[in-house]
Amino acid sequence: MSMPYIPVLDTDYIQQTIVHPLMDYEKTHDNVSLDETRDVIKIALMMVRGFRDILDDLNFNEEKLRQLQFALDDNYEAVETIFENMSDAPTHAMIDTLLTEMAKLDMEIGDLILEHRHAS
Repeated sequence: MSMPYIPVLDTDYIQQTIVHPLMDYEKTHDNVSLDETRDVIKIALMMVRGFRDILDDLNFNEEKLRQLQFALDDNYEAVETIFENMSDAPTHAMIDTLLTEMAKLDMEIGDLILEHRHAS
């Protein structure tokens, strides 16, 4: 009998695929085109939504979930700064959606941690 595959939360991968691209934009936003910015936002949105979709199926590891939650909190502020300074309306709307999805993921992680604490 084979064991089913259960995805493992990889906070380093999240840092590389969500956090760093947005931070790089913030640091060099004068040198980054609007199309590149939109591509980064689309990737970040896909990753955040993907983690929301599989969150309940991950092996529970409170330390890694807390790390993700702290990273989301820190990066929410960075993305929010970009949001406040973005004058392009379609990109502004994309960032708003990303911020909403990040907040939802943060809350869902908190709920999952509480659920596991009360279950034990």
